[in-house]
Order: sequence, then structure tokens, then C-alpha cells
Amino acid sequence: MREEIKRNSGSKDPLINQIIEREWKMFDQVENEGGRAGCQDDEWTFYAMRYSQHNAFSRKTLESYLQDLQQAEQEGRNLLTEKYAYMMEFTQPDYFDRNLKPYLPQITAEKEALVDQIANLSIRFQQEFEKAYPAFAAAGRPLTGTEGADVSFHIYTIGELKTYSVRTLRSYLEDMRKSGDRQENTAFRIHRGTAGFYGYRTLEDAEARLAARA
Repeated sequence: MREEIKRNSGSKDPLINQIIEREWKMFDQVENEGGRAGCQDDEWTFYAMRYSQHNAFSRKTLESYLQDLQQAEQEGRNLLTEKYAYMMEFTQPDYFDRNLKPYLPQITAEKEALVDQIANLSIRFQQEFEKAYPAFAAAGRPLTGTEGADVSFHIYTIGELKTYSVRTLRSYLEDMRKSGDRQENTAFRIHRGTAGFYGYRTLEDAEARLAARA
């Protein structure tokens, strides 16, 4: 990943950059049924999205997730491939059961419970964000469902969370529960970061400009 697109001013930035480098290498190696996707050559967008996501969480959670990535590398696993496979449990359930589920790491009852708790809390936070900034929210994924061309926020979230270790999930949930009032919950933090990458001064600025284009 090109060094010039990375951020290096925040205290967590070196750690976040280590994580994104590993994610990018895995993303680059994901094999799609229809061939290589265009987004696999878009480093800037990948970095902006992943940085905004990771920067909303604590150093403890990020360090734990980095360990997950390092362990996966040692085991020859690709967590990004696994993430998209887990999504297919909802988008293509028959294919998932026949061709993917037998080869994926088993999801324990504890992990399943943690994933459900985080996914439900994530939806609640995202709903609060959508009420406050509807035009901004409309530019992203649909919140729930399995219809349409874009994978929903709910399904995407579950797919990603299932690639995390139980240790990381526990810390992730703790961060979400501590993330404060509506304007400081993790959904607002993530979107505020994304808005900055796209040149908006604030979420209010992004909302006004996106609403004017609608």
C-alpha cells in the first residue's frame, strides 16, 4: 500500500497502518467468482474506509485484532476471504452450506452470542445516525435485508465480526458500550472519520452538501 495515502499524525496511526497493510494484502488475494473486482485496485478507498472503522476503537481492541491477523497469516488463512464467505450464509445459503461452511472455522456458542450482541448494538447506533444525518446515511449500504445489489450493513457486519477472535470481540463490545452518548457512539465516530477523508469539515457539512445533491 502506498505510503503517501497513510495517516501518521495520531497516536494510534502506526498500529492502524499495520492492520490495514495486512488487510490490504488479504483483500488483494480474495478470489471472486466473476474475476477480480475493481475495488481490489482502489487502495485509497480501502484505506479511508478501514482507517475510519479502526480509528473508532481502542488501542486494546486494535492490538487484539492485529494478533488475529498475525495468527491467520501464520495459519495460511485469509480473514477477508472468510468474511465474504460468512456473508454468503445470508445471501446464498444453499451454496454456503454445500461449499463454504465445511471449510470455515467453527463458530462457538460464545462467539455467536458476542457477534449477535455487537451486530444488534451496531444496528441501533446506525439507526441513530440515520435519524440525525439521513442524506449521509443514504449514501451508504442499506441497513438490513438480503435483497438488492449491495450487501446490507447488518450482513456485512456479521461477516466481519465472525472473523474476529473471542478476545477481540469482547474488547470490541466493551468499546461500543463505553462509546458514550448518541453523537459519540461508534457509528458517529466512524462516519465522522469517513466524512473527513472525503473533504467534509463536519458531519453537518457532509449532510448539507449531500442533501443538496439529492
